[in-house]
Amino acid sequence: MSVMPFRGGAAREAELLGAVLEVLRETGYDRLTVDAVVARARASKQTVYRRWPSKAELVVAAFVNAVSGGPAVPDTGSLRGDLLALMDVLLDELDELGDVIAGLLGELRRNAELAAAMEQHYIGARRRSLLAVFERARARGEVSPEADVELLWQAGPAIVFFRALVSGEPVDRALARRIVDRVVLPLL
Repeated sequence: MSVMPFRGGAAREAELLGAVLEVLRETGYDRLTVDAVVARARASKQTVYRRWPSKAELVVAAFVNAVSGGPAVPDTGSLRGDLLALMDVLLDELDELGDVIAGLLGELRRNAELAAAMEQHYIGARRRSLLAVFERARARGEVSPEADVELLWQAGPAIVFFRALVSGEPVDRALARRIVDRVVLPLL
């Protein structure tokens, strides 16, 4: 995603990205077209393509915008507190965009451009946040030097997404605490 300022300003950009999510929810990724987005947002194709050169970049920009760009690295003073704060962010994102996430999951395997954009702008940001939390905790002595943080950063999101999007089991703050207390912390 480019950092070029949007001509209509931040409010107009948010409006256009909101239109992307509306069309995405109605059509799915495969059938989403820039034509449908610009018609919904009353914008020009040139405006969209100047900022987002591909459909994948446009969709990921809309997705990331809807989840406020990415999680800040929490600093509650404890590893458990930081992990719970990040799980809260994940649960909020799932509440807000679970339908969009479910729709994009299948596309990620089929569309390398979409997968790369999601990795760069969404997944990578979450990975960096969790690894920063783990490294700070390691410096405080809360994480074993042998802990495989490269693997463990995925544990919480994997369980949450599996339950929410595959098994249909409930996902709530109590589950987040169980994941942190019974899975992630013992393995760290």
